[in-house]
Amino acid sequence: MVFAFLFFSMLLSARTQGASGMTAAQVIAKNLAARGGAAHFAAVRTLHFTGHIQLAPGQSAGLEVWLATAPKRIRIEVNLPAGKLVQAFDGTTAWQRAPGQAAATVLSGAAANQIIDQAINFIDLMADPEAKAIVTGSGRLDGHDYYKVQFTLPTGDAFTQYVDTHTWLVFHEEYPGGIEEISDYRKVGGLLLPYRYVSGPVGQKGSPLTRDTSMLNEPMAAGLFQKPE
Repeated sequence: MVFAFLFFSMLLSARTQGASGMTAAQVIAKNLAARGGAAHFAAVRTLHFTGHIQLAPGQSAGLEVWLATAPKRIRIEVNLPAGKLVQAFDGTTAWQRAPGQAAATVLSGAAANQIIDQAINFIDLMADPEAKAIVTGSGRLDGHDYYKVQFTLPTGDAFTQYVDTHTWLVFHEEYPGGIEEISDYRKVGGLLLPYRYVSGPVGQKGSPLTRDTSMLNEPMAAGLFQKPE
């Protein structure tokens, strides 16, 4: 655990400084310390959670998500009224099986990047040493004083997270095509993880997604993420 902490600290120190007084490494370190510690995050190998997303007033869909690292992989299942939607990335290929379809199709372009980005995010962008980070500003939003940290992912997509300077928790995110409000942090295996997200296009009412359960470091079979023949 000590080695993991030292290794993670070295990676964080290489991140880029912004113009607002603190480096990205300093903001990230504050965030991770407030949520259980960098070494604890570095020890996570899988994340499995269930939840539900609101589709319309009075209508919601259940979802289940599996995430794994080394390599980064993800599987998402959403129980829509028309049937189950499955999306996944196996470390190489992004694919999808739409409701009512027996066969899965390979995704490309922006559709593939949306799935790959979620796999890269794994448990949290703040805990991902592969994401290039820079502080791009500070200010006040919705009652929060914040530092704004921009992460550039290997896909080329940029995610900007707003970190409260009092709690050091992320409360707002800007991602390709939309924004997200993040709240309801809860302890999971010694880590503080958000349980509520409200996301959607800028200027429109967002769709709430709520986690119901979260499990860390469960064994996961590699076939779970692979595109079915």
